[in-house]
Amino acid sequence: MTRKTTSISKAVQRRLDRIDRSHVVIAAVVCVTGDKIADYRHAGLSEKDGSISVLEPAPPPPSCGLWARRNLDGWQEKRKDLPKVMREVSSWAPNWNGSGHHLVSRSIEAWPVEHHPARMLTLSATILEQLKDGAIIRFRIDQPLDRSDPDFAENLRFNLRLLGEAVGSADIYSADLSDEDFIELQVVDWELIPPGSYDRVLARLATRRSATPEQIAVASDRLNALEKLDHDGYIVGHGKFARYFGAKFGQKLLVLENLDYGNALYVFEENWEELTQLSRTELVKRRDPGVHRLPHLPGWQSAIRKLLRNAR
Repeated sequence: MTRKTTSISKAVQRRLDRIDRSHVVIAAVVCVTGDKIADYRHAGLSEKDGSISVLEPAPPPPSCGLWARRNLDGWQEKRKDLPKVMREVSSWAPNWNGSGHHLVSRSIEAWPVEHHPARMLTLSATILEQLKDGAIIRFRIDQPLDRSDPDFAENLRFNLRLLGEAVGSADIYSADLSDEDFIELQVVDWELIPPGSYDRVLARLATRRSATPEQIAVASDRLNALEKLDHDGYIVGHGKFARYFGAKFGQKLLVLENLDYGNALYVFEENWEELTQLSRTELVKRRDPGVHRLPHLPGWQSAIRKLLRNAR
């Protein structure tokens, strides 16, 4: 049977274009807090002595969804892109005198069916950095993909969906990256999104596996406040910054928010890429006059407008 052609979307192709290596892997870097370990037990996380630990690589369980079940059991696909073929089907019919049944066969036109075997791909978890209240975890599908392989596009799509289903996000990385390289990538791993893309930012935040409906509702309110300001684009964090979002004003000024309801917002007047690497405690200790902390108290929207006017 002729193999079905799998196309690569423009968005995925752009991600591939960033990598100049012949082999890639599908992985995701997620900041997992201690209270969210249970949400990732199926992906190889456990708790030991009050800290996060990882289990041996294993296929995602079928409870993860469709792609996990296909990975374990295989599946059948009706090939509606091919002409129908004649197929003989049989069924049991009762005898006319009620004394039993007999086999009846007939030929029908039907779509060809392609059988896809189980892949049994494993998902591994690696602790990149232990944090005070959690850890930065790299989840990976343990199958390097060769761009020259005729089945590359099909395998790439399958692995992206398998990992995305299991941990809530998936991206493409060079297969040669070490753990240290992954950590270095996460240091400045921010996604810039153009102005007017409120829905796109909210959709990104909603894909965070640890995000609750209440937190997304809070994020929506805070995005509405940012939307009313004359900003130059949104910013959404990945990896250990996965809970952060905000808006840029020019090249230096940044307003940074957090999914957690009780957290204050921060306004960075310059060097935000460097300063956002610091913890909240470190930011307070620095007492940097270019960093402003605004609690979400009544009137915070007016306070931020005033601060932006003075900082510009």
